[in-house]
Amino acid sequence: MKFVAVVLTLACASGGIVVAKPVLAPTVVSAECYGLAYSDPVKNASASLFPTWIELFPGSDSGSVTGRPHPASAYGWPAMTKYSWWKRIPGDSIEVNFSGNSEALHLHVQRVGTRLIGRASYLSDVIVGGPDPSMRAEATREVCRTP
Repeated sequence: MKFVAVVLTLACASGGIVVAKPVLAPTVVSAECYGLAYSDPVKNASASLFPTWIELFPGSDSGSVTGRPHPASAYGWPAMTKYSWWKRIPGDSIEVNFSGNSEALHLHVQRVGTRLIGRASYLSDVIVGGPDPSMRAEATREVCRTP
C-alpha cells in the first residue's frame, strides 16, 4: 500500500501521469493514383462533374492532390482546382477536395484493399434545398505515370 501511495505522490509532484499518444502511421506514404468510376446518381448528378483520375501525394494526415477532369468538363477544371487537398477522416477513410470560389467537389471514400469506395458530391452556392448532387464513387489503384 505504501508503494502505491509513493507512486501516486510522485505522479502528482511531477505534473501528473503522462500517457503516450500513439503515433499515427502516414496515410499516404508514396504517391497513390486511382482511376474513378461513378454510379447511383442523386439529384441528377452526372459523372462528367467529377474527376476521372486522381493522384494523392504523400502526407501523414493530409496532403496535395491532383486530378484529371471528365472530358466534358475540361474547360472549367482549372477554376475547380484552385483549392485541392486530401485529408484523413475518422476510420480508414479520406476526404478529397477540389474547389473554386463558388463550387466544390468532395469525395468521401474508405479504403477497401487497393480501392477507395464512397460518395462524390458536388457543392455549389446556387444549389438550394434537398440533398447535394452526388454519385457512388469507386476508385481503382493504378500505377502512377509521370505526364
